[in-house]
Amino acid sequence: MTKTYTKMDIVRIVSEKLDLSEVRAKAMVEAVIETMTNMLTEERSRTRIELRNFGVFEIKPTKAKPRARNPRANVEVYVPPRRKVHFKAGKILRDVLKQEWTE
Repeated sequence: MTKTYTKMDIVRIVSEKLDLSEVRAKAMVEAVIETMTNMLTEERSRTRIELRNFGVFEIKPTKAKPRARNPRANVEVYVPPRRKVHFKAGKILRDVLKQEWTE
């Protein structure tokens, strides 16, 4: 079973942890998300946001694919080069996720 958390769930948890009102916690969470989005969408070729003990968000360029195939129409298409976001979990998060897991 998949559990999905929304931004409001994060706001609620942050407000409880820091003993803040949900309005102030929401402003803080939105400011952090907006700041990270602005950093990742800068016009640089590669941007990296490192959050110690959590992970790294990095913009990586992809190469053009002149002979990609659309499986639905079985037609070759050109895919232009672009940038994508890559997340690499930090050591603490990786170690927790490596533990045996049962549903």
